[in-house]
Parts: sequence; C-alpha cells; structure tokens
Amino acid sequence: MNQRHASLMAALETLRAMGWEVAARETRRGGDATRLAREAAAENWDAAFAVGGDGTVNEVLNGLLGSQTALGVLPFGTANVWALEMGLPLHDMGRAAALQANATARWVDIGIAQGGEGADTFGPRAFLLFSGAGFDAAIVREVEAQRAAKRRWGKLFFIFVGFRQALQYRGRRVTVTVDGARYKRRVLFAITSNAQLYAALFRLPPDARVDDGLLDVTLFHGGNALHTAWHFIRLGVGFFSRQPDIEHLRGR
Repeated sequence: MNQRHASLMAALETLRAMGWEVAARETRRGGDATRLAREAAAENWDAAFAVGGDGTVNEVLNGLLGSQTALGVLPFGTANVWALEMGLPLHDMGRAAALQANATARWVDIGIAQGGEGADTFGPRAFLLFSGAGFDAAIVREVEAQRAAKRRWGKLFFIFVGFRQALQYRGRRVTVTVDGARYKRRVLFAITSNAQLYAALFRLPPDARVDDGLLDVTLFHGGNALHTAWHFIRLGVGFFSRQPDIEHLRGR
C-alpha cells in the first residue's frame, strides 16, 4: 500500500468514525468524476468529495450543479488551489476530512466559461477558481496534453512550460465586456477570478472573495516575452496594483 492510498484510507475511516456513510468510486478517464458526481446528486447524497487536484474538483463541481449535494475535497493534486482557499491541510487527509465533516455547507459563487474555435470549442462549463485566456491558457493546454510529465514533475513542469511559452507567446487583441461596458485591449493574458490564489502562488486580486457575488477580471497588457517576464516578476513580489499595464475590472 503506497502512501497516497494509505492517506485516502485514513480519510475514509475518519469519515466513517464520525458517522458518515461512505461509498468510494474510482475514475479512469476524463469526465468520470462529473458523471459520478451527477449520480451522487441524483441519489441525494449529502456530499461528494473530489479526491485529486483542481481538475478533479472542477469535474465534480460540474456534476453537482443545480443540486443540494455539497462539494468536498481531499487534496491529492499538483497545486490544490481550492483546498488552500478553503484553509484545508494538504498533508493530513484525515484532518482535512474531519474539518469538512464538521463544517456547515455554504453557497459560493461560480463562473461559467465557454468558447474556443473549431475542434477546440468547449463549454459551457462552471469554474470555482479562475478562467484564463491567452498565455495562461496556453500553459494549461500544453501541460494537460502531457499528463505523464505533469504527474512526474508536478509544479516544476508548469514552470518549465511557462518559460517555453513565454519565449513564443505574443499576445492578442481581445474585447472584454463587464456589466455592459466594453474594453478593447491587446493583452498577453486575461484572468477571470473567483478566488485569490492564482497558480497557488499569487494573490490575484488580493481582495477577491468566493462568496461576494462578483467576478474579478485582470488584463495583463503587452505583446512579447519581456512583458510576460515583467508581469510575473511583479506578481511574485506582490507589486501589481495600480500599474498602467495591468488592468483590474469587477462585475457580475
């Protein structure tokens, strides 16, 4: 029994010891977690726990939409941003399970994303954390196409892909509409945020809340690798507010 399996078993036993009836289901391919969450909601389970990272959380979320079944998470992923946002421990699954079992369920905001062109069309899909366009999305797309490397190298692989994309990504012209107001800009990337911890490293924006009824949009202006590097340096040191080439919008 490896450490991950042992941690999961400890979490399940914690829930059972606290009086919960627990049924574990295994996913084998993309979409399985959404299907299983939808089945749990149809059977009126009190909660469906995503066992994995933020991708698994997103799949479970999309299976629970419109139901009364609460979303829980046992963080076994690479970044585990949603678990961090919720203040859950990342290395003690038993405690993470106990904290959620004792918690009161609450409503949070979600965003809906859809778009793409041709074979890349997607959506509509709900998101809890962020929806990115441009440089950010290019990184995620390349990482998700190489899942074996992602599993092996974790966050280091995101950094490697980010450097490679930064050398070649040149930005694009976009039109962003927020509460009826239209903004035409040339951006390297645009992030629509429901939470704060972008990439588990940066607070973007630092005052975002998952239950304030609002989404935050951050536009990073520019068109070359130097602009990209400058943006991430400022993100790293927390110096990105009130900058002329970083634009913050907020709306419903």
